[in-house]
Formats: sequence, C-alpha cells, structure tokens
Amino acid sequence: MGSAPTVLQAGPPPKTVETPPEIDAGAMNAAKKLTFSATSSGTKPMMAEVVKGNREQNMGLNLNYYPPVMKDGIKIVKLNPQEIAEQNQKWSRALIGYVIGGNPTFKEMLKLVYGVWTSVSTPHVFLHNNGYFSFKFDNKEDKEAILKQGPYTFNYTPFIPKQWDPEFQMNKEPTQPVPIWVMFPNLPIQFWAPGNLGRISSCMGKPICIDKLTAQEQRIAYARILIEMDISQPLPESISLELPDGTHYSQNIEYK
Repeated sequence: MGSAPTVLQAGPPPKTVETPPEIDAGAMNAAKKLTFSATSSGTKPMMAEVVKGNREQNMGLNLNYYPPVMKDGIKIVKLNPQEIAEQNQKWSRALIGYVIGGNPTFKEMLKLVYGVWTSVSTPHVFLHNNGYFSFKFDNKEDKEAILKQGPYTFNYTPFIPKQWDPEFQMNKEPTQPVPIWVMFPNLPIQFWAPGNLGRISSCMGKPICIDKLTAQEQRIAYARILIEMDISQPLPESISLELPDGTHYSQNIEYK
C-alpha cells in the first residue's frame, strides 16, 4: 500500500498567472505547462511553521486503548473495517500524481498546483517518501476537472495524475504509452497539411490531435500535437524530415 505522507498541507495560492494573448482558454486546458507567479514567494508558510508544535500533546488527538487479539500465541491487530471504509471514502476525492523519471520537491510541486490548477479550489498537497504526491480536493467536481484538463508536463517531462487508490504502489506502476503535447518550433508552414502533420507525429508515436491554434494556422511559430508516446524510451530532441527533392530537414522538438 502507499506510504505515509511526510508533508501535509499546502498554503494559500498566489494570484492567477496571466494567460499569454496568443493562447486561448481551450488551448490552456489542453496543454498544461508548469508556470507560476513571480510574486508567489512569501505567500506560503515555511515548513518550520507547518510543523511547529506538531508534537505537543495538547495539539494532537488522544487515542483509546484496545487490547490486542492473541492468535496462535501471536498478538494480532484487528482493524475496524468500517473505519477503513470511511477513510477510503474521505480520500476518494484525491488524486495521485508523479513525474515520469523525475523526483520533484514539495516546493516545486506547489508551483505546479498554484500556477496551473487555477480553475479549481486549491487542493491539499501531500508528499510521500517514495516520490509521488497526493492531492486532496474539496469536492469530486474539482478532482474530475483536473483530470480532464490534462495531460500535463513538469519541466518538459510527463506528469501523471490519476485517481487515488488505497493499493497504489509507485514501484509497481505499469509502463504504458502516455499522451504528451509535443511542440515543433519553426516548423515550415508548407508542412502543416493534416496528412503531413500525421506523418511527422507518427514518427514519435500515435497521433491524437492538434491544438486549436495549429488547426486554424493562427499561430505559426510552432505546431503543437498531442501524441501517445512510449515513455519508457528517451524522448527525442529532433527528427529528420525528407523533402520532395531528397534533401533532409532536421526538426527540433520541445515538450510543453
């Protein structure tokens, strides 16, 4: 089962980051990137403040004594199934998240929550000791909204949020294709036909869709395509495109 969290709750969020004028709301919801307010420093409590007085007896919760059960000469702890069910229900509004091949700090993850998840009430953030996070939301609607607004990236690496599971174990997570928003900066506009965009993205994985601005050719600095990719392999930094005259064009790739 998942390990006990080592850090408890995030502080209040900073002001919402302004959306660049060339990115509409639909594109923001479709392609989430790690961004955060430069004014966020000083708005969140330091860890020393969070844990201050944590071990004082009058600050916690008193427990009752329950005689252990003896079975074959061994003390057995018999848990209350109703209390387990109540805890599972409480955490059903939570998500589990982790970065593929990465190990972000608690502070770095707060930047993602404060800077990107601005359309919902800020969740409580918990860091587990084996590299994954739990995000506990106030309601089911907020949790589902965050799931629908993905996929997300963290420092150009896939960040995977999924429904909280009491049996979750990070080291047993299956490796499977993940949808990733891929940017092709300065891709020549003559290559933007749907067929050729499909051929370009097929070199990297299974094409899913292009974003709205790419489809309308309203932003030609780069094309953005959602591609289902095998994250067990290193993500390519460039691909080679063969032109009609037989020459080759090296296309750079970014992930955000």
